[in-house]
Amino acid sequence: MPDLPEFPRRLTLELTNACNYRCSMCPSRLNAGEPRGMMDPALFRRLADEAAEHPPLALVPFFRGESLLHPELIPLLTHAKSRGLGPIQLVTNGRLLDGRIGQALLDLGLDFISFSLDTVRPEEYATIRQGGELAPVMANVERFLDRRAAGGYPTEVQVSATRTRDNAASIGEFVEFWRERVDRTRIYYEHSTDGHPGSLDCPEVPREMPRRPCLKPYGDMVVYFDGGVAACNHDWFRRPPLGDLTRQTIARVWGGPAYGELRRQHEDPERMRDSTCAHCDHWKMYYLAQPFIGELHTPSRERSHAQSA
Repeated sequence: MPDLPEFPRRLTLELTNACNYRCSMCPSRLNAGEPRGMMDPALFRRLADEAAEHPPLALVPFFRGESLLHPELIPLLTHAKSRGLGPIQLVTNGRLLDGRIGQALLDLGLDFISFSLDTVRPEEYATIRQGGELAPVMANVERFLDRRAAGGYPTEVQVSATRTRDNAASIGEFVEFWRERVDRTRIYYEHSTDGHPGSLDCPEVPREMPRRPCLKPYGDMVVYFDGGVAACNHDWFRRPPLGDLTRQTIARVWGGPAYGELRRQHEDPERMRDSTCAHCDHWKMYYLAQPFIGELHTPSRERSHAQSA
């Protein structure tokens, strides 16, 4: 097992679990009655300040919802950046990324942004991302790319698609359209189709694979908008949470008994009783030939923006 750091190396702060779309493959459908809310800006700042005392640390200001819905998005990310946190990695569906917000993200020094797009076909987009329209999103992304290029900003840009039955035939077209326009094009596999967050059914992940420890409990922490703590980005509905950061510090929860018990279960597969981890397949990625699940495409020609694996 890896050595346990005194503090997480990757911290996800869910700005909101509300979303302006209803996506066909989103695990939120598994618990449609989940309360929606926004993270208290004071809580975000306190957690960012604590994290800043333990560099290096990647910050992900996104989990189950659309972070651009949070009215304090830019001030909060500016605060985190000013405290030296990073890389800061944002994920968005891009619908709310108007010129003002896009420019502000570039100016504050956002390290990485990923646009969840899924297809370049309008009819497929309307089916997959229910409540959305492709044309304005494409315009928003193109404007962001133009401003990045014009200003020489270092923000790395990814676009992604989740492979489903609705877009499987057009994934190649999606990759070809974006490959030379952005730094990374990611294709993910749909998960949680059996009703369990994190479960997978895809050709590159063996169904029968002896259970081994997941490494996420040794590096990741996810914080729901209300301060509850989850183990990772596949831990959508943990009850009870691993801790409550409205009353505790990150360090206390990280070294606390709930996290300790979760790690002990991973170290001894016969003890795996955790309701989320028992059905999740993403632990397998650590033991595959490539250290991720899905496809990663980068430009064929040299680009001024650095590529990452």
